[in-house]
Amino acid sequence: MNGIRCPQCDLVNLLTAEHCHRCGKLLSDLPQTAQVSVPVEQTFQAQQAQMSSRPPAGRISQDNETGRKTFMWYRVYCGVLLFLYIFVAFMGILLLSGFGAESQQDEMEMMITGAVYGVIGFVFAVAYGIALFLPRKPYNWVVGIVMIAIGLTSCCFLPATVPLLIFWLKPETKAYFGRES
Repeated sequence: MNGIRCPQCDLVNLLTAEHCHRCGKLLSDLPQTAQVSVPVEQTFQAQQAQMSSRPPAGRISQDNETGRKTFMWYRVYCGVLLFLYIFVAFMGILLLSGFGAESQQDEMEMMITGAVYGVIGFVFAVAYGIALFLPRKPYNWVVGIVMIAIGLTSCCFLPATVPLLIFWLKPETKAYFGRES
């Protein structure tokens, strides 16, 4: 007899256990029929001891291929969006000038649209420009999530941002940035 089966949850505990490790039932006052013979590896305490004596499973090195490639594609993504938003800001300035307006009302609409495009283009160009050149630090992983989430708002960028987001959330990429998963 090397184990005692809990009558409440059916977990096999070691004979020396006073309480069941799963449900907490008191095991010391159980009849002899609760004692069973099973391989030691199948008892709860033996399984726990094996798990705690093992080194951390799957410790990922910080400098890994998946993280390096994902970070490279993230920078390509930031570069593309940086140039896109520079173009949007330039178009906003062009519209703001009112060039080619046929009437006073058209000119006013173009100026308002140009101001909105100019401001939005400038703000996002600065954001993606900063994100493009940030170093590989744990906080930059969070910045990357935000930059990818902004790209997810555009249907045109979904084919690029969805795979990038999937790889960005992988433990290898987190380890590459020095974040524990």
